[in-house]
Amino acid sequence: MKRKVNPNRMMLLRMRRRLELARRGHRLLKNKQETLMQSFFSLVKETTELRREVEEIFMRISAHYLDGRAASDRQSLEDALELSTRRGELEVNLRHVMNVKVPAFGFTIPDNDLSYKLSTTSPELDSAFEKLFRHFPDLLRLAESENALFQLSEELEKTRRRVNALEYVLIPDLESVIRTIESKLSEAEKETQTRLMKIKDMVQQREAGAS
Repeated sequence: MKRKVNPNRMMLLRMRRRLELARRGHRLLKNKQETLMQSFFSLVKETTELRREVEEIFMRISAHYLDGRAASDRQSLEDALELSTRRGELEVNLRHVMNVKVPAFGFTIPDNDLSYKLSTTSPELDSAFEKLFRHFPDLLRLAESENALFQLSEELEKTRRRVNALEYVLIPDLESVIRTIESKLSEAEKETQTRLMKIKDMVQQREAGAS
């Protein structure tokens, strides 16, 4: 939809300034979009590798747990699960990735000994609990990385929409308005020159008749 503007030189100057600002904003957003894409794909690679490592770790923990459960009686297992509960401290800080705020997690688990009786449980179960406590921060790192990916993807989509709005809507619209104003100003100038030429001819004719 074309803008309705007064075709005068003041409006032409204003539209040219707006066009220059729009082009400058488009260049900045385009650069931001490219940098965001580089950061996004780099983080995708990092997160994929981290997820693979975490999955392997927790698969091994699950294997230890299943072996320990099979070698322990039900009551000993329930006691171990109840007594092995630990309270940790979660810290959440914000870090910036391309001006996008993403949470950074920190989690501390006290280095307490297991509370249940080791004599009534399988060593595999002890190993499962020990590895679970030790590698739980890795799980938080994965959550942090995947959340950062989500935040970056949202920012990338917003930036893409802004770039497209400038490139395919605002800038062509302003260029069209400028061409229209320039065309009307050119026509008005030609009409003015034509009138001046007619006036000049009339004056010359009168001067010639008077002499």
